[in-house]
Amino acid sequence: MEFVKWTEKYSTGNALVDAYHHIFFQMVEEFRATLTDENAPPMQERLAFLVDYTFMHFDSEERLMEKAGYPDLEAHCETHQRFKEKVKAIQQEFLAHPDAVKAEEVLSLVQDWFAHHILGEDMRYKPWVETH
Repeated sequence: MEFVKWTEKYSTGNALVDAYHHIFFQMVEEFRATLTDENAPPMQERLAFLVDYTFMHFDSEERLMEKAGYPDLEAHCETHQRFKEKVKAIQQEFLAHPDAVKAEEVLSLVQDWFAHHILGEDMRYKPWVETH
């Protein structure tokens, strides 16, 4: 799997959102590094951070779009909700059956979804938030 790194093409133009996105990319890098690092934090800790940070970031981003009066807010929130449910389900699956959840699968899911979400969904609100 090719690792996606942060570049300016992922910039939304909003300093706070971009800072959150940088942290997501850093989290993905840490997931990738832990595949070969024996001293990596336990999977339970990494999943807990993923869930908590995802919820916090999405809530913040949704408030920004709401404040700007973004017209597609509801659809964007639904996309967020589906991903929040997915990462929460992975966490619950891990707690119930630790061997059933593999770091490689989580890494692939998060990296692919997040990179596509920023370049697709988030770039749609970028001009709206910049002008409102």
